[in-house]
Amino acid sequence: MEIWLLVTAIFNFLMIAGVIQGFVFNIATFSSRRKIENPILFLNLFIFFLSLNNLQSWLRDKGFLFNEDYWGHFTIPWYVLIVPMFYAFLIYYLELESKRWPYLRLSLTLFVVELITRSVVYYLLGNGAIAQEFASLYDSLEDTVTFSYSLFLFVKAIRLIYKYQGLYPDILAYDDLRWVKKFMFLGGVVFALWLLSIFWNITGIVQKPYSFYPLRLSSSLLIYWVGYQGFFRYTMLKNRIVLRKEIRKKSKSTFDQGYKMFANSRTSRGAETFSKVKSHILKEQRYLDPYFSLEKLAEELDMSVSGLSKIINTNSNTNFSDFVNAFRVAQVKELLASDDFSEYTIAAIGLECGFNSKSTFYSAFKKNTGITPVQYKSQQR
Repeated sequence: MEIWLLVTAIFNFLMIAGVIQGFVFNIATFSSRRKIENPILFLNLFIFFLSLNNLQSWLRDKGFLFNEDYWGHFTIPWYVLIVPMFYAFLIYYLELESKRWPYLRLSLTLFVVELITRSVVYYLLGNGAIAQEFASLYDSLEDTVTFSYSLFLFVKAIRLIYKYQGLYPDILAYDDLRWVKKFMFLGGVVFALWLLSIFWNITGIVQKPYSFYPLRLSSSLLIYWVGYQGFFRYTMLKNRIVLRKEIRKKSKSTFDQGYKMFANSRTSRGAETFSKVKSHILKEQRYLDPYFSLEKLAEELDMSVSGLSKIINTNSNTNFSDFVNAFRVAQVKELLASDDFSEYTIAAIGLECGFNSKSTFYSAFKKNTGITPVQYKSQQR
């Protein structure tokens, strides 16, 4: 019995901690942005309704809500709006609002209908007009309807991510959506636990509120993860869209600066070809392509891969990867030193300068400069 009380206490702590984190996230997000874009709005509403639902459950289980019979078990069906808000966030994040419905009106209608119906059921129950068994049956029916509707939107979200990528090629140029795919996996676990809770409630194998404990705990953990990921990724996306336009305007200064690199390490053998190779990479800004490879360069210059590799190694005293990364780092340094780019995150700058991951960017920058991008930026101020 003591072990079960300890487990319950830990569960309650984790759930209320998740609720607090969710509300803090909402406050911090709205207070830190001058303009609240639709993706940020619906991401915050997703976290807000999830937090409200868990807070309400925690307060009810603790006995802090109504004490009267029947009404003490009444709750507002916030959980109806959780999945719809994430689906709306996804629609606006992928810029598909003109191609796909966000189902906002239908979701709000379902919420209002369930709220009114639930109020009527509990009013009749409190006046003895219906039996407790009928109220329990309604709860199970409402859970089933909400689960089915939420699952419907969840499946539509999965299809958007895995089947209809052709609808948003511009977004995929900046975000591979791996974080969304991870969320879909975690969301699938939550749905499985939700279905399990409904089964427990219908069969009576596990009684309320314990039947909802796994579901509430998993949703609380989801708040921690999706709050950071969604906000960070959207901020990164907007930064990269603007950065990509600005970086490509700086081709002249980058070309002049980059062309001077490796100038002192050239040898007479293959020097002219090496100069053409470097000129091509800089003039065409090929170093900004995170998937740029020695094979691609050889094809563009109509050279053999082995011959091109030898020329680069001989004249730069380094391999192809480090050779291209040196241009990327030079571009990053230029942007970090400019006040015009001070509002953009360092990670966004690194990714838009051609690095395919944050870790690769930080590693290459320190290898070329001996310090981290953060340290370099602080030295420029």
